[in-house]
Amino acid sequence: MIVFERRASTILFNLLNVHTLKGPFLLPANICPIVPMVFHKAQRSFEFVDIAPNTLCMDHKALVERWSQPYNKPAGIVYVRTYGAIFDATDIFSVIKNLSPQAMIVDDRCLCPPSFDRILTPHVDVALFSTGYAKYADIGFGGFGVISDDIPYTCTSSAFNAANLDDLTFQYKQALRTQQNFSYINSDWLDMTKPQETWISYQNQVEQELIQIRERKKAINLIYSDRLSSDIQFPSTFQSWRFNIHVQEKKSVLDAIYNEGLFASGHYDSLAGIFGRGNAPFAKMLHCHVINLFNDRYFSENQAIKLTDLLSRFKSLASSQIFL
Repeated sequence: MIVFERRASTILFNLLNVHTLKGPFLLPANICPIVPMVFHKAQRSFEFVDIAPNTLCMDHKALVERWSQPYNKPAGIVYVRTYGAIFDATDIFSVIKNLSPQAMIVDDRCLCPPSFDRILTPHVDVALFSTGYAKYADIGFGGFGVISDDIPYTCTSSAFNAANLDDLTFQYKQALRTQQNFSYINSDWLDMTKPQETWISYQNQVEQELIQIRERKKAINLIYSDRLSSDIQFPSTFQSWRFNIHVQEKKSVLDAIYNEGLFASGHYDSLAGIFGRGNAPFAKMLHCHVINLFNDRYFSENQAIKLTDLLSRFKSLASSQIFL
């Protein structure tokens, strides 16, 4: 089954509302902060799990250890494909289903290229895709889910207030900046209004955007890969959403980029201990060193060349000690 909403987070909310198995969901510590906000709104508990150095996704050993504890068994996981990296996770999904057959496995592919083939990988209950702002195929709105026939799905209707979303975004960003515990206050921040576009119209828009953005990303990524030291580049598996580098002096490099009139980002910080329970030293270390270089419609090839020229002149540019 395919479901289509204005936001992928709305689909997750609707799924959580009808999932009857009690217990917390396990989330990667480096997940986008909007996801735990959805859990708060759905009044579902969650815990954070650290990520693994080789995949930058949830640590499989930590997942099994948590699931094997005798108390408060997890009700599911949201398995995020960090930076849009896709690899086979069938083994860990199989282990989880053996430990808890009713657990919901959400394969979060919101930073991956959207796929309309309607195929779920083994043991996955839901595959989520997003086409909102700053996603791989950005058409400014929309998300869809491929859902197993065994999983119920019921749409929720509720008021939406864009100002509430702005307030919530400010609050969680403030919590991350100050590293202070976040306290959730419910409001009408989640857009549950039905899309005005038909599914066919939406799919056509996304497919057209995919054709254009693939070529753009390919061209800009080539500039980065050719002109930057290979020592600071992530493996190619992690370079589809943005082009990622890891450096020792992240703040100094970002400051230099901004001072030149250019821009980059540094996603994603660990939410463990600020937004909920969990300990995630590797997710925290990764965030201290990663810089995401843009390769989308908001960044030109000339800007990419200018940025690489700047980085090549940066005297203290050195790779971090994280290993992938």
